[in-house]
Amino acid sequence: MRICSFDELVSSGEFHNTGTVLSIGVFDGVHLGHKAILETLQKEKEAKGAELSAVITFSVNPKGRKGAIDTLRLRAEYIASFGVDILAVIDFSPVFSKISACVFTTLLLKAFLPEAAIVGSDFRFGNPSDDGDGKKLGELLKLEGVDTEIIIVDSVLDPYGERISSTRLRQMIEKGDLGCFLRLSGQFYRVDLVPLPYRSGSGELIFSRASIHQLLPPPGAYDAALRMRDGQCAACVAFIDGENLRIKGAGTDPESYENGKGELLLDSLYLENRR
Repeated sequence: MRICSFDELVSSGEFHNTGTVLSIGVFDGVHLGHKAILETLQKEKEAKGAELSAVITFSVNPKGRKGAIDTLRLRAEYIASFGVDILAVIDFSPVFSKISACVFTTLLLKAFLPEAAIVGSDFRFGNPSDDGDGKKLGELLKLEGVDTEIIIVDSVLDPYGERISSTRLRQMIEKGDLGCFLRLSGQFYRVDLVPLPYRSGSGELIFSRASIHQLLPPPGAYDAALRMRDGQCAACVAFIDGENLRIKGAGTDPESYENGKGELLLDSLYLENRR
């Protein structure tokens, strides 16, 4: 999967005339609802014989949530697993936040030639004073002379009939209910370790909470697994307090987590259950 700046695609017009099946959304903490959208995206690409499948997402959550559920790196990795060709990242700046639904549609057509757009039932685009939903996106594209099929994917419900959403995932993390997080997302909660500074001592890896921009569950001890960059995992215990995330267990001695040049070979941390 190729990761591109949305602005650069708009400016270059590289895929301006390329038939594309696309989806637009934050995809923060990819869950079972997002999975349904991404699966539909690939099915529609095959059905239409489109040249490209693309997901348009954001550098940061447009809703301004404090603490992310994932990072762009983890999100991209998951989206790529569905065979998506292009991940176009919007730099969600104060300027972009003021763009209307109509202006966004114009920019979209400079970047891609959408044959179909797959969005969730709660999809909105454009600034709050002039926004739109999936139906409006189709109408605006038609006004621009492009007849795009808009496919709205219904929300995925849990066994109790409640809608699965990123907001609910956020609540599960904040409560430390990681078992429920797993059921709603289909994967363990994952903390990205690649960009983080760390220190070691007494057989532990120590990460300052101030350097972690993802949400962490409440203080306590958690069964976890360290994932290495080569994909191997090792069981460990994660200790969370007000200042640090400490990881103790297999793979936390220097020879295991560094390559001899002081570079961390760890990829991420799966948080599984609270002890």
